[in-house]
Amino acid sequence: MHQLIENKSHLIPWHFQEKSRIQKEPTFAEHSRFFTIALAFLLLFPTIPLLPQSIDPNRRPEGNDSNTNSGANKQENGIRVTGKKDQRDREILKTPNSISRLNEQEIQDAGINRTNDIDKQVPNFSIIDSGSRNFTYFNIRGMRSIAFSEPAVGLILDGIPLNDNVALNTELYGLESIEVYRGSQATLFGKNFQGGVVEIKTKKPTNLPEGKISLDLGNYKKQETSVYYNAPIIYDKLYFGVAGKTTEREGYLSNVTGFYYPNNRPYELPVEIYKTHPDGRKGRAGRFRLYFTPNEIFEADLQISAESFDDGSLNLVNYLGAKSEREKALLQGCVAAPSNCSKLYGTYVNRVNGDRKVYWDYEGKSNVTGNTYSLATTTKLPYTNLKTASALRKMDIDPITADSDFSKVDQNRSIYIEKSTTFLNDIYFESKDKHDPLQFKLGIYTSNKISNIDQAREHRVQLYVVNDFPGLSAPTQVKNLSRLQDRNVSFYTHNSYTFFEKFTVTLGARLERQESRLSHTEQATGVSNTNPIGGTLLLSDPYTISNRYNYNVSRVIFDYKPIENLMFFVGVSRGYKNAGYSTVVNVPSRASFKPEINDTIEAGIKSEFFKGKFGLKYTQFYTETQDFHVIRAINLSQYVNLNAELVTIRGYELETFIKPQKDTKLGLSAGYTEGIFNRFQDTVLNRNFNGKWVHFIPKYDIVSYLQYRNDFGIFLRGEFQAVGQMYFAADNTVYSDPYYVLNARIGYETDTLSAYLYMNNITDRYYFTSYIDGTFQAVPGAPQTYGFMLTYKI
Repeated sequence: MHQLIENKSHLIPWHFQEKSRIQKEPTFAEHSRFFTIALAFLLLFPTIPLLPQSIDPNRRPEGNDSNTNSGANKQENGIRVTGKKDQRDREILKTPNSISRLNEQEIQDAGINRTNDIDKQVPNFSIIDSGSRNFTYFNIRGMRSIAFSEPAVGLILDGIPLNDNVALNTELYGLESIEVYRGSQATLFGKNFQGGVVEIKTKKPTNLPEGKISLDLGNYKKQETSVYYNAPIIYDKLYFGVAGKTTEREGYLSNVTGFYYPNNRPYELPVEIYKTHPDGRKGRAGRFRLYFTPNEIFEADLQISAESFDDGSLNLVNYLGAKSEREKALLQGCVAAPSNCSKLYGTYVNRVNGDRKVYWDYEGKSNVTGNTYSLATTTKLPYTNLKTASALRKMDIDPITADSDFSKVDQNRSIYIEKSTTFLNDIYFESKDKHDPLQFKLGIYTSNKISNIDQAREHRVQLYVVNDFPGLSAPTQVKNLSRLQDRNVSFYTHNSYTFFEKFTVTLGARLERQESRLSHTEQATGVSNTNPIGGTLLLSDPYTISNRYNYNVSRVIFDYKPIENLMFFVGVSRGYKNAGYSTVVNVPSRASFKPEINDTIEAGIKSEFFKGKFGLKYTQFYTETQDFHVIRAINLSQYVNLNAELVTIRGYELETFIKPQKDTKLGLSAGYTEGIFNRFQDTVLNRNFNGKWVHFIPKYDIVSYLQYRNDFGIFLRGEFQAVGQMYFAADNTVYSDPYYVLNARIGYETDTLSAYLYMNNITDRYYFTSYIDGTFQAVPGAPQTYGFMLTYKI
């Protein structure tokens, strides 16, 4: 099957015409017209005289250049230099894109320890947690990742894209900076990400030995230790770095055994006899690094990292247990199975006083291991830099198990096993002189990902098994066995030219070919009545699907800088999320889903005045998305991705700060996103959801903080976070109410030692962050947590 996603360079603001995407595949010349124009633009100006110019947004430190961390002292030739302004902040201020940046000091101030802490500090960025870190989905401006699909928002660690969902909720340690790019980044980074990119940089080794060790102790028996150390092996030539982290805490949930559970009547007071905390988490991660600079022309960065986590059972509670939501859900109906709503009355009554209580016969477990091997190089040629990034990533989920009937009756269990291997290569040329009016980037990206997935539902009731699976006895597993292979090759370019030091035009283009293949089998395996080693029943005909897709997208940005610290920009862009397959459905026609295509217009302003005491960034955007990806439960064991024909999303993000005096900083970040299904016929439910709000998009998010740090080492920070209503279902009957969270942090700092007391969710607010379609189970946010952190700089 050939499908063409054809780009038109004359994007019309506020109205994007619908185009047919299934047609005869064009010639390369027709298919790459805009790409050719961009290349011509690149080649026509090889020797333009140097003029002051904004720096490329993708710049990385080279060789032994000074670190860009504003929270730490700079270093040049092994000598510490203090008092320099962070150069990367200046670059972002002059980059026509909506970007949030946190340097090392700001990361520590905000208490960011893992990726799911980042969204609390960044507008229009939310993280959807499905109950386990194995399946975490990033969401920027409504462009979100969901099950089965490619991530819409990417995580790039030291130049290496980590595009599996396990990586999206990893532990963080030894950090230099975090940058969040909003909007499609298809033409800027090697891997395509339509919603945005979270780019994380770790501390690069230099001639100056340095390190840090941190200890974090808190309630729920929390224990976290992280460390990094960098040092030279051969001065000016070879350096090494080591880093690691261990984590452990008790679970937030209580799995209860007692009388009158789970269906007590209103006059019966539940009696708790015994309870466990099944969602306790522990893990470890480590990284080894060699950085080699044999001369002034070449440098190589080799990294080996590994992580292993045991997250216990899924962090899920019955959605009807929320005091503010249970009655609404009963009265308004249940999306996946309305006929079952009346049966939940006993559960509704039982949950009145049990916000974080669950009643499972089987607690489950969640084991994950991941290993990444990467090599990045830079070769400084006469007129350009040649950069490469290659990686091999192996990820194993073996297994996730859970009580899938969510009751004390031992009826069903879910089992999920996935083993995947990803190879990727990114090779590109980019500008060498960052002050040249012409800035360019031209590259080729290839990847090959192979995944083997075993998703099973174990039936443990003999009567059910005998009736439905003749010849087998309980326990019997119904398995969806899938093998996925996805290969991509893309050519991309991102170029800008500055006229008269004030006006810049940016052109980007990307051509990509995707080849994907799914092999699927559904079978039942269990104890056989006639065979002592067990039996197997084939439940549906095995099938194999192969598809090819071509994508052609572009980006145009205009920006104007009337003065040094003020910029206006406007741009139009096209982004996409690759097509794919649902791996737990036995009907081939339901397995494939089409790519998601979005066209966006955005405009913004960036400014900083009064010698850095006041800053403002504001961006508005409007997006039209065709074939928007929506996940839908067919039943408790089969899910599919649907394509909503047309979705419109609009909103804004604001970031501002003021420093009334040198020790005090007041900051505010706010985002608003409105997503509407313009045309969406749900083929599973056979319902029309036109005009409904798109689910899993918070309407708004706000973070405001007041921070104080003086020369005597006293540090204070108070933080207010608010999140707006978020729908959990396409019919808008299941949702989370708006909520707010208060955090506080107080500490004492010296050049080498820091000590902090912290408390998060001070009012112990109970709220939801996600919902599992078809199960009435939701993911609650973290309760009140507090602790003590000690950090020593080596």
